[in-house]
Amino acid sequence: MNDKLYLEIPDSLTPEQISMMCELEADAFPEDGAVDEVMLVPVTRNGRLIWLREAGDERPVAVCELLRDYKEPDMAYIFGYYVRSDKQGKGYGRIFFDYLFAMMQQDGFTKSCLTVKPSNTAAVKLYENLGYRIEETRVAEYGDGSDRYYMVKCF
Repeated sequence: MNDKLYLEIPDSLTPEQISMMCELEADAFPEDGAVDEVMLVPVTRNGRLIWLREAGDERPVAVCELLRDYKEPDMAYIFGYYVRSDKQGKGYGRIFFDYLFAMMQQDGFTKSCLTVKPSNTAAVKLYENLGYRIEETRVAEYGDGSDRYYMVKCF
């Protein structure tokens, strides 16, 4: 990581941080999938909310919402992952994942999974380049018209 980038893993969120996160989520997932305060608080307290920060920037450059898979305790489930829209295409996604993979392995995970909208070709390509493989297509994962690729990476 370059010397201007750092990670923050909050244990709780202030009302201002909740508001900021809801805005970032709505920007990252404008049509569907944005997480609201009802989900952000338990993810922060009971999972891991991880921010990639850049010195001098008040908002995270990238965000990961990470959970442990209850059925496969050695599997880290990436519930949400995005790079802020004004920071996309600058390598932050790969930099952030490099840190996340090291952290997951240090925490005892042997694999990681996520879901992604098939039409989000930039994300699918990034995930494949990082070693994720499409295991299945989940039809109507969140209701009609919300198909998702289920992708897995083994460490």
